[in-house]
Amino acid sequence: MRNFLSFILALFFVVNSEAAVRRMAIDVKLPTQKVLERQEITNPGAADTDAIENDAAGATSAAAATLSSGFDGQPDVPRNVVITPGGTTADVGTCTVTVTGTNIKNATITETFAFADDASTATTGSKAFKTVSSVAWAASCEDGTFAATWDIGYGEKLGMNKCMDQAGHLVFSTVAGAYETTRATVAADADEVEKNTLDFNGSMNGSNDFEAFYIQNFRCL
Repeated sequence: MRNFLSFILALFFVVNSEAAVRRMAIDVKLPTQKVLERQEITNPGAADTDAIENDAAGATSAAAATLSSGFDGQPDVPRNVVITPGGTTADVGTCTVTVTGTNIKNATITETFAFADDASTATTGSKAFKTVSSVAWAASCEDGTFAATWDIGYGEKLGMNKCMDQAGHLVFSTVAGAYETTRATVAADADEVEKNTLDFNGSMNGSNDFEAFYIQNFRCL
């Protein structure tokens, strides 16, 4: 009887050990395996060059200036910032404008935008801002009559919620549920999530959902 019980117990442990090995084989991701990440961006609107601030005064004297409240709006989804000089653009000086805000993870980020003398065209940022909390003009940003104005808006580079090691790790993208035959334009950064962006080819009109399927690197969780 004792031998029979020993046999049953031994059989029990063998069966369960085999089950545990099989379960581990299913659960453990080997170093050579990758996980496909899916991100949905719901109904992003079209790019808008003055959605955050229209005709901001900037520097009105030979001193630095900062706008930190009273913004006209915020990005509808995390996306890149665009700044366009206007008004009397002959008063624009060589300088940098610094934008501060948050990324998709609510961490504080900054980005600088460089302008040349008499600049009149937009400077397009590369980081994805979830919010903008301040815009700072250096003292050299304006001169003369200080009559330049500044539009602050956003472009079509949408922020990703994880980091990629390289741009080629975007597997595919969809717009309104349809496969994009032309891949989205990708920017990848291994450590800073706000530098991982996608510019889809489909229309951003406030009614299309965008999806990205990509391989993340588990550094920006």
